Amino acid sequence: MKHVFGKSIRGAVAIFFLCLLMGPLPAWAAGLQVVDSHYKPVVLVKDSPLPGCNGAVIGQDGALYIVHTATGATTRVDLKTMKASTFVQPYSGTFITDDITADDKGNLYITGTTPLIGEVYRIDKNGVKTVIASGLKAPNGIQYNKKTGRLFMTECFQGNRVFEVDPAGAKPPRLMIKENVIPVPEGFGFDMETNDLIVPDLGSGKILRIHPDTAEITTIAEKFVTPVALKVGPDNKAYIVELGTGNVWRMSLDGKQKDKLAQIAPGLDNLAITPAGKLYVTSYWDATVFEVSTDGSGKYKTLFPKGPNQPQGVVAMQGKVYLSDAIMVRIADKGKWVQTKLNAWAHHGMPLTLGLAKGPGGQLCWPDVINGAVAIGNPATGEFKPVAGGLNQPFGVIMVGDKLYVCEYGAGQVTEISLKDGAKKAVADGLEGPLALTMIGGMLYVAEPRAGRVSRVDPATGKKEVFVVGLAGRPGALADDGSGNLLILDGAAGRLLRVNPRNLAVSMVAVNLPVNYAVIGSYPPIEFPLPMDVDEKGNIYLTTSGRGLIQLKKAK
Repeated sequence: MKHVFGKSIRGAVAIFFLCLLMGPLPAWAAGLQVVDSHYKPVVLVKDSPLPGCNGAVIGQDGALYIVHTATGATTRVDLKTMKASTFVQPYSGTFITDDITADDKGNLYITGTTPLIGEVYRIDKNGVKTVIASGLKAPNGIQYNKKTGRLFMTECFQGNRVFEVDPAGAKPPRLMIKENVIPVPEGFGFDMETNDLIVPDLGSGKILRIHPDTAEITTIAEKFVTPVALKVGPDNKAYIVELGTGNVWRMSLDGKQKDKLAQIAPGLDNLAITPAGKLYVTSYWDATVFEVSTDGSGKYKTLFPKGPNQPQGVVAMQGKVYLSDAIMVRIADKGKWVQTKLNAWAHHGMPLTLGLAKGPGGQLCWPDVINGAVAIGNPATGEFKPVAGGLNQPFGVIMVGDKLYVCEYGAGQVTEISLKDGAKKAVADGLEGPLALTMIGGMLYVAEPRAGRVSRVDPATGKKEVFVVGLAGRPGALADDGSGNLLILDGAAGRLLRVNPRNLAVSMVAVNLPVNYAVIGSYPPIEFPLPMDVDEKGNIYLTTSGRGLIQLKKAK
């Protein structure tokens, strides 16, 4: 896959979507209740059925199984009816799931990628997971050889190693290829005659052959453009998808014959092939699955509605609504999310858009929790500038004048960053997992979900005190409602509260909101903030657990 975290090569990947669909609330939002009569709920973005669509495999039962980095869930698609259902639940403790394979006993094996996770899971017939490997850097591609009963795994971007993994989890993974010998090994397959691993290298564009015992590497082919995944079909030919071009290829395993099957769109991620030779390709950018003809006609069809990846931040500014996912920033336009030119996979060195806030001069700013950076950028031109690095899990960001204030979740502090020279200064420390912040009346308000509280910090002196505690179990987002009151989005209870800082009067804005606080990783876990923003008119925007977006429209 190409998920949220690459440092070397960026391609393209999808996000989330928005627009003015003024119709009735869909099923995922039907239960919400707006208590405050000054607001009316409006669905701006519909649900996405396959958010963060990544690795795919044909299971022992003949169904198509797809993993989602966005939710950690696994979807089962009945290929006869094309009905999709959740097989592994998002609350099951599988995180940032990137690739998937199946054995001949009804089990699935899934990678949990990035250094935040570093796990490999075995999933039984009931959809229940067991961790069979942990402590890895960035598990990515995974394949089970049904002929030999052996399981192999690659890491991408971080580590870039190749392992053999014990399917039972009784033995530690066996290191086959050391770190960075292959620049970026990706999703792979097996030569059915020799049992060699056939591995695409996203970093060099090569297709490699690796002996399963000696780990000897030979080159089969070169000059592919961002080959992101490969599977070997029943014809013992390699089927390859390119992330950056959207090309789908078929190649003989000696590299001598190469046929272009289709050109879809950038952002392809993985593929699965049935025993009868039907080819299915996933798109991380567009959150869907394509069925691709293998007869050379170039035809393909989209099987599910396109949608976003995973919303990380939302900004309503100057009459426009922007949204970031793990890869890029999009803007609402005529009922759809349209890509802007801020794309971390398309621009080498661009910090990942793992949040979003208003920036200077109509620009946007965002944190990159993976690489410990904060950046600003222009969505119209794609120009960006890293403002600061060396931050410890930065999340919430706001701009005040020529300064940024950033929540460093890992350090338990709020840090001030100069937009002029990037100079950093700790404003307040000793905070319990600071995740989101806003400013009202010259004071910073900081959400601390670990403690179930909001603290108030004087940025001039660093003095801090508990503002409210126990009102919200998991305060995941804060905002000024436009009238100097503090909005608190509680991800645990699905409530939006309003607190008057002058007299601590509490009122409810909405309940039964389809939002969930996001905790990923086993030990230790890490939380992500909930996207929410308020525009110049006082309208509130927030994303939902169904990946749709709601506006609480304020009455005039």
